[in-house]
Amino acid sequence: MRIAISGTHGVGKTTLIHDLIKRYPKYQFIKEAYYELLDEESGAFALAPTLETMLEQLDRSLEQLDRHAMEDNIIFDRCPVDFIAYAMQATEQESLDIHHHEASERFSQVIELLSQLDLIIFLPITNQASVLYTEENPEYRQAVDNCFKRLYRDDEFGLFPNYNQPKIIEIWGSEQERVEKISTYLAA
Repeated sequence: MRIAISGTHGVGKTTLIHDLIKRYPKYQFIKEAYYELLDEESGAFALAPTLETMLEQLDRSLEQLDRHAMEDNIIFDRCPVDFIAYAMQATEQESLDIHHHEASERFSQVIELLSQLDLIIFLPITNQASVLYTEENPEYRQAVDNCFKRLYRDDEFGLFPNYNQPKIIEIWGSEQERVEKISTYLAA
């Protein structure tokens, strides 16, 4: 199975991945595109979530999906939807329409490569047993989470034209509850 863990920063994606790898050691972990780029550029990669850096990360995420297309038992830390959500927020902050921006030119490739995933696990911000996280800018984090919800719940850009390919599930709760919910899903 090819799985991506998705959601805004600070919702416990990487923690969940490490917990899943402990339970399912046959799975390989593919690190987030941001960290892959950071490693390559010796720390020179911009930390600021600008539209330019989001598009660079989107491109790397697409490369990761393509590079691992024939492999099984993979868990990706983030997927292209993550970087589209952040790009949406960046364009909205700049009063731009993402449909008229170069980001939308990548949507057909995003659709094609997302269909190679079996499952996307979306971790939304909730009030139910949320992961403890201190944010310098909680309004920004919430705004990005709202973009994720528009993409996953409303399919705002038509990124998921094939019903259940990939399957998308929302998971919340404590670390243990999240792993148990996913294990139940995987066993079904």
